[in-house]
Amino acid sequence: MPEDRLDALIDDLYGLAADGGSSESGWEALLARVALLMGATSAALQLASPQQGTTRLLATHNVADAVNQDYAAHFFPRDIFMDQARAMPGQLMLSQDHLPDALVAQSEIYNDLFRHHLHGAFYVAGGVTPVGDGQVLGFGLQRARERGAFTAEESRTLQRLWPHLRRAAQVQLRLQQAEVSQRLGFEALDRMTGGIVILAADRRILFMNRAARRLLEERSGCATTGNGGRLRLTYGPADERFSLLLAQATTMGPPRRANTLRCPRAEGLPALMLLVAPFQPQTMVAMPGAAPLALLLISDPRDVPPPLPDQLMALFGLTPAEAGVAASLAQGLSPEEVAQAREVRLSTVRSQVQALLAKTGTRRQGELLRLLLSLPQAAAPD
Repeated sequence: MPEDRLDALIDDLYGLAADGGSSESGWEALLARVALLMGATSAALQLASPQQGTTRLLATHNVADAVNQDYAAHFFPRDIFMDQARAMPGQLMLSQDHLPDALVAQSEIYNDLFRHHLHGAFYVAGGVTPVGDGQVLGFGLQRARERGAFTAEESRTLQRLWPHLRRAAQVQLRLQQAEVSQRLGFEALDRMTGGIVILAADRRILFMNRAARRLLEERSGCATTGNGGRLRLTYGPADERFSLLLAQATTMGPPRRANTLRCPRAEGLPALMLLVAPFQPQTMVAMPGAAPLALLLISDPRDVPPPLPDQLMALFGLTPAEAGVAASLAQGLSPEEVAQAREVRLSTVRSQVQALLAKTGTRRQGELLRLLLSLPQAAAPD
């Protein structure tokens, strides 16, 4: 076995792990190379939860989709090879050294799956390594019985390859999990009703959520300019004050604080409310040369949804009529306007307001409104 072939394979392993892109196709190609190197007929990489009896095949070589499905649905809890590998975590397992041929020949997984649907696979080489949350990362090479057991030379080659394969697979799995967490975070920010923008000192937009993107697309109060995606306010005097506040937020020195400003918009639209605050995440503090950033919060009065009657009924035990009155008050209507809109007497609305104060534990209508407007709200998903 030429050493350069093994070295090249190990290099490509880490390159694949660091890439974090189309992992499935990349791992399938790499498993094919490992199988060829070891004279195996098939190969598989899986993420398993043995306690729950479930597994997910991350990539396979020379294994039909139907076989993958049958294995995950039925044969995984009956996999004597996986059971043996789990008994020696982190180590390379050769079935020929731990499972007698007679035991394999009598096993359900060999007779009902490997023998007829996996090219007569009989010998298995591989291992498992824990990856947290009760899960293990499993790797296996399968080989037909007529091909014979893995040789001593092949075992030594696999012993050299296994630690690198294990580490590379773990790295990519962690990168994928981190990417999923990041996407969840972005999705949560997109459910916020207010605009959220992260800015560099030169106004470059580094991140914005869906609400901020919509406001930029309207171009009624904010806009981007130039190829660098720099933010500006369309109302000149507000843009000048924005420049000052951004400079204060991104200047190194004494403790900085958040500042606010109003940005008037086209006739008929309420002004946008902006808050510019210093933003220095802990993840960037340790980075050499990391420049201060600013967090811009944008509030559009049109996008502040009133609390839902169902939400108020669940939180405070309101009747449907009381919840409707509360929602109308939160929209800015006066008791007189609520009575007119609901076509009831003003005395009825006032009585319902008193009931709202009692049930919400507030003493005045202003306190009630502050409570109603502080309730958590999320934008509807696209």
